[in-house]
Amino acid sequence: MRAPEGSFASTKDPTSRKYFLAGPRRAFQHLCHIRSVRVAVIGAAGLVARATLLDLLSSHNDVIALDLKRPSLDVEYLKCDLNDPPQVASAVRGCDWVINCAQYYLNIKAMEACLIAGTNYTDLGGLFWMTNNQLSLNQKFERERLLAILGMGAEPGISNIAAARLFESRGLPESIRIRNGWKNLSSEGRINWSLDTQMDEMTMPAPIWENGAYTSVNPLSLSEEVNFREPVGSVRTYITIHSELATFPTSFEGVQKVDWMEGGSGFEDATLLAKLGFGDEKEIFGVSPRKYLAELLRSKGLIGYEKSEPKEWESVKVAFEFGRDERKSAELEIVTPPVPVWGVDATEFGAGVPSSIAVQLNPKGDGVLPPEKVIDPVRFLSELEKRGFRIFT
Repeated sequence: MRAPEGSFASTKDPTSRKYFLAGPRRAFQHLCHIRSVRVAVIGAAGLVARATLLDLLSSHNDVIALDLKRPSLDVEYLKCDLNDPPQVASAVRGCDWVINCAQYYLNIKAMEACLIAGTNYTDLGGLFWMTNNQLSLNQKFERERLLAILGMGAEPGISNIAAARLFESRGLPESIRIRNGWKNLSSEGRINWSLDTQMDEMTMPAPIWENGAYTSVNPLSLSEEVNFREPVGSVRTYITIHSELATFPTSFEGVQKVDWMEGGSGFEDATLLAKLGFGDEKEIFGVSPRKYLAELLRSKGLIGYEKSEPKEWESVKVAFEFGRDERKSAELEIVTPPVPVWGVDATEFGAGVPSSIAVQLNPKGDGVLPPEKVIDPVRFLSELEKRGFRIFT
């Protein structure tokens, strides 16, 4: 699947198609090359992991799937529980990489298993607060000469590398805006990623980086209408907690403001459920509202796409702004399609594929690092395009 002609601006600007996909590699030139790898995927029976597994397998990598239940795909499988890091370590020992697609609450335990096994690690994100906890393991990974890449999904992940590419081509901005929107072309609403994470985003304070310090605001308290490329189109986005805010202020040291907003089909329905208390975990009459909601959705067959065709598209737009010098302002937008033949929509495809690309690029380094510090943005964006992602400047 290739992006159609015209996806990139046809100019001689340093952010043009030719520059973005064939430009100089700079510091990343000697770090990455595509190769087959032995990869363990944790949380392999989940919605996003399906895309991760299929991308790894389609590239002829050696893959082992770990979860409490067997995934639906024909892949080597071991039953493992992340609450038992030594057990997981035994299963992943000898692998080049672990891709952790499990619920982010368990990220630290997955990293502990990798430290025991001597295996490199990546995950889909830690929703700011967990990412900060994970960064505290940097010295342990450095000591073991292992690499842990935090947040290698769509957002965070694609968003981080888009920012790295803009920084490489345009320099340090005054502010960075990250906007995420999606549109379901079907009238059938479904849950296509972790319900726990969605409810956390709608109930936890949202960080903003401004003037060298963090502040926080109530979730959903700020909003902005954003025009994404079609078929996503115009979307009302809202401020929520997100992982990019944990690393951008140090990765792009000197940036004055960083904020994040998201929205799309079904988002406002989910916010209503959160406001009504279905995001709460505290039991009422012996029942957790959040757990009840999850079981209700599962009983209605509204989680995943077992019997329906995925038709949701997604876009992430990263904008660099340079204060009064509007001529230098730049943005990079990546539009993600659904892949019906894989049974995944854009959210699942976009979150699941980047970690597969990253481990095959064979990044080098020690310690706990975000994607923008270790992944070659030119190679990565090129690999996205090969898989049907559309990239615009």
